[in-house]
Amino acid sequence: MKRLYDLRKYKPSPISGLDALLISQIAFYDDPHRFVEKLNELCDELDERVKNSKENGKKRLIITGTPMAVPNWKLHSIIESLNAEVVVEETCTGTRYFENEVCEEGETLEDLIKNLADRYLKINCACFTPNTGRIDDIIRYSKEYNVDGVIDFNLSFCNTYAVEHGSVEKALKEKNIPIMHIETDYSTEDSGQIKTRVEAFLEMI
Repeated sequence: MKRLYDLRKYKPSPISGLDALLISQIAFYDDPHRFVEKLNELCDELDERVKNSKENGKKRLIITGTPMAVPNWKLHSIIESLNAEVVVEETCTGTRYFENEVCEEGETLEDLIKNLADRYLKINCACFTPNTGRIDDIIRYSKEYNVDGVIDFNLSFCNTYAVEHGSVEKALKEKNIPIMHIETDYSTEDSGQIKTRVEAFLEMI
């Protein structure tokens, strides 16, 4: 997964954000060995795309916030129907899924369980507080992925991310990083409204 996300740092990204999201979602339930094999085959193909790519002028965006489980593809679809591409997801179905690998060293089962727990506790999820690490990650990704703006996604009634939005917005504005907050659900009823808001955000940045 890290290899795939590293490839998305190129301008333009060799894969759409929607396709990358689907791959991340599949990782949660596919056979691990099959998944790694096929993902490496895809990354080999993406390496070739990078060599032959040309700048496309699209705005580059981070999506941060609530994890996007299947079939939550609405926001990516709307964004990429406009002049923009999602190049990284700072979510539990994005970078938090594969960063900070579990240490495999340990002499006892207790050591290994502790290693696993240590890894879980390093995840900068809104269910933990304080959660300044999440803000640090967003700022770091903004530089690493050369992004133009951030969309803070909040699934309706996901209160932990709703509570954090204010502190995230304040921190990013202090760094002059454009940010937009979108709260939505799995329905398509608000797609037109979201598209209008995203269009305005893209024009602003």
